[in-house]
Amino acid sequence: MLSLAINNLIRDLKPRQKEILACRFGLAEEKKETLAGIGERYNITRERVRQLEKNALDYVRENLEKEKSVKDFLEIITDHLDGFGGLRKDDLFVPEIKSALNDKKLHHWHLRFFSEVSGEFFYKPADRDFYGFWYFDENDINKAGSFFSELEKMVANKKADLLENKNFNDYLLKVAKNKKISDAAGSNYLLISKKFGENPYGDFGLNEWEEINPKTINSKAYLVLKKNGQPLHFSELADKINEVGFDGRLAQKQTVHNELIKDPRFVLVGRGTYALYEKK
Repeated sequence: MLSLAINNLIRDLKPRQKEILACRFGLAEEKKETLAGIGERYNITRERVRQLEKNALDYVRENLEKEKSVKDFLEIITDHLDGFGGLRKDDLFVPEIKSALNDKKLHHWHLRFFSEVSGEFFYKPADRDFYGFWYFDENDINKAGSFFSELEKMVANKKADLLENKNFNDYLLKVAKNKKISDAAGSNYLLISKKFGENPYGDFGLNEWEEINPKTINSKAYLVLKKNGQPLHFSELADKINEVGFDGRLAQKQTVHNELIKDPRFVLVGRGTYALYEKK
């Protein structure tokens, strides 16, 4: 098991070095501690903590090959990444590797530590554009970035087509072909991007579209009414919004009613019952 191999790798470190590595990489508590926090505990400077961490990591790297199972673990992990085009979303990758290694104790921070000392695969934390993911090298990130840019340009003005015909996958496959990557790799790339999304009705598109990622009550009401295909009483509409779920925030019936009254996209067709406004 990789979790056991990591324990073996740090076993011969001095107690303070071992604890610093465990704290810095969340090996025990599954939570990374700051240099300042560790420094306060030991009454030493942040720079001293950094130095002790570096020395401990250097020791582990020098002795990495002595742990016989390391090579096998690396082969399984790198083969897994390679099978997905060189990168994989964190919340998928970790349980997949946990299963592949048959290691029930393995968690995200074990892999972060193993990545650091092996230098064979890497982790990119979540940011504005991407969810956290694992990758081989910068070429994989650049390849994915180029894929996203072309896909975004291709679908940006195709909202009606995508939503009415549910053919987002056609565009995805076209870009994958243009970029000379497999269809499976293109679909996998899509999972790490925050630019694209899927609404509860299975429509794919850009997350900035309110039909894909509705954030306001009136946007949610519009999508639910459109998918329902017939008028609804505002109280029933509120119930349906909550059934769909969206972002988990509860839609209050009176709030829904107020938004229906204010938004010109909705028209009153009966007592408390609304439909979508249709241009003649």
